[in-house]
Amino acid sequence: MSTISHPSTRRERLASSLWPFHYVRWKIVLPYVFLTVVLATAGSYVATNMVTGSLSERFDNRLAEAGRVVSDAVVRKERDHLETVRAVSFTEGVPQAVVAEDAAALSRLVGPLAANGKVERLEVLNSSGRRIKTLSITEEGSLIYEDLSDSDDPTRWPLVQKVIQEKSDPAGDKYAQIVETSEGFVFYTAGPIHQDGNFAGVVLVGTMLDSFVVEAKTAALADVTVYDFNGSPLASTFGAPDETGAEELNLVAGTDVLDAATAGQGIREDRSLWGRDYSLVYGRLTIRDEVVGLYSAGLSRDFMFSAGSATRTRVAVVFGLGMAAVLGIGLFVAYRLTQPILRLVRTARLVTSGDLTARSGIRSRDEIGTLASSFDEMTEKLRRQHLATVKALTSAIDARDPNTMGHSMRVGQLAVMIGRQLELEDSVLARLEIGGYLHDIGKIGIRDAILLKPGSLSPEERGIIQEHPRIGLAILDPVELADEVLQVVGSHHERLDGSGYPNGLYAGDVPVAARIAAIADVYDAVTNTRPYRKPMQPEEALAMLRSDAGRLFDHEAVEALAAVLDEWTERCAVDPQLLGFKLPDLYSPKVGV
Repeated sequence: MSTISHPSTRRERLASSLWPFHYVRWKIVLPYVFLTVVLATAGSYVATNMVTGSLSERFDNRLAEAGRVVSDAVVRKERDHLETVRAVSFTEGVPQAVVAEDAAALSRLVGPLAANGKVERLEVLNSSGRRIKTLSITEEGSLIYEDLSDSDDPTRWPLVQKVIQEKSDPAGDKYAQIVETSEGFVFYTAGPIHQDGNFAGVVLVGTMLDSFVVEAKTAALADVTVYDFNGSPLASTFGAPDETGAEELNLVAGTDVLDAATAGQGIREDRSLWGRDYSLVYGRLTIRDEVVGLYSAGLSRDFMFSAGSATRTRVAVVFGLGMAAVLGIGLFVAYRLTQPILRLVRTARLVTSGDLTARSGIRSRDEIGTLASSFDEMTEKLRRQHLATVKALTSAIDARDPNTMGHSMRVGQLAVMIGRQLELEDSVLARLEIGGYLHDIGKIGIRDAILLKPGSLSPEERGIIQEHPRIGLAILDPVELADEVLQVVGSHHERLDGSGYPNGLYAGDVPVAARIAAIADVYDAVTNTRPYRKPMQPEEALAMLRSDAGRLFDHEAVEALAAVLDEWTERCAVDPQLLGFKLPDLYSPKVGV
């Protein structure tokens, strides 16, 4: 036999689907959650914008600084070239070796100067611009030089012609220019060599443009590109994936960027180069007040975006954790505040459904504790009044027949003991007791001539007696009673095999409460005196019930009776008829539901 648990009421099922604002807990928490989310979102937005704005400003400043560093790098490189040019021009013996076109002497004189200045290329020309001695560093980072093996003609280079043409001009005798050679573009600085005040030749100090942009990148911490005046790149530190990659660096003629850069206006451009986003700042390469080309310094925007994304992620995580902590604390506080209220609500619903054993069990000194204790006291008073009313009605029922005096009282009490042995809930035990008290209430509607007849009943009279469960249900119909009470009243004469009355249709599906009440009713009836038979001994009555267990009576309920029989017999020995109403209750109110 399965134990009985209290079913969820329709109101509880409906409440579970209500809008959250129908709950006190959510009325407290949701505004709190809303304010927290708003503040966290606003704070995250402001913090992210501030950080992102700061990153953008730092990026712009760094890009501008990179452009200045590249421009300064050209000036510094030209200054280094000039030092070597002056050193060669003023070294004793160099003018004489130039006039004599003594390559060996020049190698001995200018070689150490080239190594000391760490220049990449050094050329000494005669007065007409033809090469006398050339030096070229063998590999990057070394100080070993060898002669140039190219067939370039320096006489065709404009800066050489300027030195030759301006040889007598003391203010304009040094020039710088980017020259295209057979080995690539070279940034050259040129100066004259004089002997006794007469023009003797030209000295050229140069740096490969590819080397220069690498040095400039190291100083500027940005990718550097040098352009001609048409916008074509001459050298760049951008890693082009193939030979055609340089085309992406072209500045298209006639565009605002090229025109502004050529005019000396600082201009910035965002471009996508080989699948990456860059910001580039353009400027003019100006040496000795002469523009020799254009340049750009570029920074990848990826680092800024990744830094901004990482910052946004960190800010979101920080604010998210903070919001989660705030919400957690809010929910905990709301739970602590509303838990007593929810317990009181559950208790009130149980009492409303007819379970007068329910108690909140809330003990606190605040207003909720006062309300809960008052509610529990009210419920206890209602339970006592309800039970007293039922007992009074029971006494009125039994008073009609002196032979059954105390029968209903004993059935209710014994049913509770059997139910407790079966570990039923306290609320079910309370209903089982009331059902036992009222199980014969239908006999009120039976005429005394039949109910109190001392002899045997005729089949017609027995049929009238068997209607008392139906009459009892009709009497109790206007009264709101629990299902277990009505089951006991209407079905305590039903049997498992369907042979009972008034319907005799259950065939094994007799309600649990009715099964227990049936055993208590039969046991009390056969163990007490009746005009038409003698009472059985407890052992005989138990044996009779066991013989019909499984067919007429529930086997587990019969065995539960056997377990409590000694205790019940002792109670009956103290007051055989159990007529007084001073017996203690056999169940305790439920506390803290």
